[in-house]
This record gives sequence, structure tokens and C-alpha cells, in this order.
Amino acid sequence: MALSGPPTEGDVNKSAAIRIYTGVLISFTILTVTLRFIVRKWVTKIIGWDDWTILLALLGNVIGFGLVHVEIHYGFGQPQYYLTEWELIEFRKYAYGEWIQTFATLMWTKVSICLFLRRIPVTKALIKPLEAAIVFLILSNVIVTVLWIIQCRPVDAAWNSNVQGSCFSRGQLERIILAQAIISVVSDFTFAAYPILILWKTQMKLSTKVGLCCLMGLGVLTGACCIVRTVLNFQSLSTDLTYGGITNWYWRTFEVQMGIIAACAPTLRPGWRWLYYKLKGRNAGKGHTLLTDEV
Repeated sequence: MALSGPPTEGDVNKSAAIRIYTGVLISFTILTVTLRFIVRKWVTKIIGWDDWTILLALLGNVIGFGLVHVEIHYGFGQPQYYLTEWELIEFRKYAYGEWIQTFATLMWTKVSICLFLRRIPVTKALIKPLEAAIVFLILSNVIVTVLWIIQCRPVDAAWNSNVQGSCFSRGQLERIILAQAIISVVSDFTFAAYPILILWKTQMKLSTKVGLCCLMGLGVLTGACCIVRTVLNFQSLSTDLTYGGITNWYWRTFEVQMGIIAACAPTLRPGWRWLYYKLKGRNAGKGHTLLTDEV
């Protein structure tokens, strides 16, 4: 048996719950991205880099979904006490890869949001910070990912305790995850507030401005999830690797899914608007700005 204390009465196998949780969330995410492309292809007839980058985020998300199911096969959701040493090694290997996927998926989601905001016709003074943010997000993600990959030498010592090597300490690993979390939280709240600067300078009804700001401000929920999972981060590095970090994983998974959904929400508005007028038996009308008709 893998080294871990005996389970308590409250411990239950949560594998089924994890499968259902991931299945429901990723279904909503895939549906949202699909609707985004439908709106962009047949309603606004404009597909841009923000759409392709959110597709990369979705691809990373699907890869993560697969990794989680492999982790479940090797004991994720069960107390470590019940696992063999080989099962624990395999679980740690795929969990190691899942964190890399998480870094990349969150990065592409935030890059997509930046590119989306950049499409709105505003002054160069507001565009330049978005371009700088894209560069920063990519560079910081590369650095964090490289640090995570080289946490042990040789690399497989990160998941196989039988391999002799040198690894980062627990504190160093926590700092890597904390650095990524800080980048996520700051960018989430910044991008959620940024539309206020952009939209308040445009000519449109106040109700439209408020509605768009609310849609674009959904990133606040993603930032809140990131704060919670960061506070709970110690669980992901607990001695019971397959059971002690489940709560942390729940919040991290919700953060990733909510990030993609929040990034897509504003792009669906033209589709709802088109459907509304279609049901009314009228044309949606022309003459609307990119913000109200093509974003």
C-alpha cells in the first residue's frame, strides 16, 4: 500500500462525483464556445484571433478533462491508503501534467479576452495596455510552466519517489502556484473593470452599456474562484495526494471553466439580439457599432 494514514469514517470514494462534476462543467463550456462560433460565423460574420485563442483554451480544457479521468483510474477521489505504490506514481504523473494544462488554458483564456477588448474601437491609449498585457501573460506563463516542469531533476522524480534526484521544496512549489494565482487574480479583476473605461466613451444607451459591462465583468467570478483555490492550495500538496486536495481541485476546475464561459458571454449578445428580432418577425437592423452588433 502507498504510505498514508488509515481512512476515517467520513472518507468516501468521490470518484463518481468528480466524473459528474467535470462532465457537466465541460459540457457547458463546449456548448458556450460552440454558440460563440455559430454567432461569429452566421450572425456577425467575423471570426478573429480572440475566437481562435479561446478555441486553444477549450482544447486545453478537453485535454485536462481526459487527464482527470486517467487520474480517477489511478485513484483520484479515493483515500491514498487504498492505493498501491504504482497507482500513486501514475496518479502523480498525470496530476503533474494537469497543472501544466491549467497554466496554458488560463493563459489562452485571458489572451482571448485581451484580443476581444482590443477589437472594440477605442483610442490607442487604451489599446497599448492590452497589447502589453498579452505579451506579459504569454511570457509569465512560459516562465511558470518551465519552473513547474523542471521542479525535479530528472523530471520523472517529480512523480516517482523511487527515482533519485533533486526537487524543489514544498514551499517553492507553493510559490510557483501562488505566482500564477496572483497573475490570474490581477488580470481577471483588471479585465473585468477595463470595459468600463472603454464603453463609457461610446455613444450608446445607458442600459446597453450596463448590460455589456455586466457580461464582460463576469471575470470577477473567475478571480474569486482563484482566490479561494489559492487559499486552499495547501490541500493540493497534502500528504494524501489523491483525497486531500479534492476541494482545491473543485475550485480550480470551476475557475478554468468559468473563465472560458465568461470570455464567451459578451460574444453571444449579437446572437441573442438576432434571435429576439427574428422571433419578433423583424430584421435586427444595421447601423450598430461593433460593441452592440459584432463583438
